[in-house]
Amino acid sequence: MITSQDLIDRFGEFELIQITNEQPRHDSVIDDVVLQGAINDAISEVASYLLSAGLVKVVGIGNVVYLPSSEIPSDLKKKTCDVARYNLYDNGILEVVQTRYDAAIKWLDKVKKDPTMLTGPVSEQPNTSGGITVMPNPTPTYWDM
Repeated sequence: MITSQDLIDRFGEFELIQITNEQPRHDSVIDDVVLQGAINDAISEVASYLLSAGLVKVVGIGNVVYLPSSEIPSDLKKKTCDVARYNLYDNGILEVVQTRYDAAIKWLDKVKKDPTMLTGPVSEQPNTSGGITVMPNPTPTYWDM
């Protein structure tokens, strides 16, 4: 659903260096193991909401497939990133991080109840019963007489 690059694009490399390293130094880099752990946890948490709505399928540990299409909706990526960021803040969660996490969970709960928030409205299938369609004649106007 999301990658390390999605988190870097959304929150910046500097913040991710700060929260993935216990003792960040000037020459520190993002701890990929810590970051990937937060991503996997976030994907699992998000999938738990989407699974019951039939929007994802779990095909292995940490491997979740979004079913409606191969492209993940941007709103879903954004909310998954917010959950992953929350997971990275073990101690001293910032208010903005908590607020975004809470908003993501509320949004996922709504999606669980109404999957069309992600998939769009379900298109109606054409009626193939072979029936007859009856349409009323238009009302004549003065110019039709």
